Amino acid sequence: MTTQIPTIKWAERPDFVYITIEAEVESPVVKFESNKVSFEGKGKNGKQYAFSYDLFKEIDADKSSTDFKTSRYPRLKLVKKEAGPYWNFLLKDKKKDKFVETDWTLWKDEDEVEENEDTGKFGNFDMGGMDMQQMMQGMGGMGGMGGMGGMGGMGGNMNFDDMDDMEDLEDKEEKEGEEGDKKNTEETEETKLNSVD
Repeated sequence: MTTQIPTIKWAERPDFVYITIEAEVESPVVKFESNKVSFEGKGKNGKQYAFSYDLFKEIDADKSSTDFKTSRYPRLKLVKKEAGPYWNFLLKDKKKDKFVETDWTLWKDEDEVEENEDTGKFGNFDMGGMDMQQMMQGMGGMGGMGGMGGMGGMGGNMNFDDMDDMEDLEDKEEKEGEEGDKKNTEETEETKLNSVD
């Protein structure tokens, strides 16, 4: 069986590096070393996934952790050996790897990181107190937009037969408009003939 390299997304904090492995796997195995992280697992689709990357700087392998339960994809939290400035690179060789992407949904610039940021909620990757479920419920129904009368909810029951009726109605209105214009022109001509200068 051929082994595939999964796409990984990473984000950084002064003390940590977060990695999300974009492969749905069963019983993943992760190995942390001071300058390397390795992964392997069998996908739910039957494919075998694996990677081994040399890291830009050292991590504390004993304090680094995994989360396989709170997300669809495995997540890793690499604890930097030395807290401080951002690495700006995940890989030691600083080369672009087509399987390594920046996770912009989790990324925070160094000047945006709060000193008291709660990174203990690793499994949730601390989304800044955002309750995604509550947000999605608040969006439910997609009702009409304020100030835009006549735009009701955006239901999914589109009846294309009604569109044909609309086209017929538009054609009828257009024809009536042309007849009205012609009648108005005739009345104007007759008024001019009957008027005295």
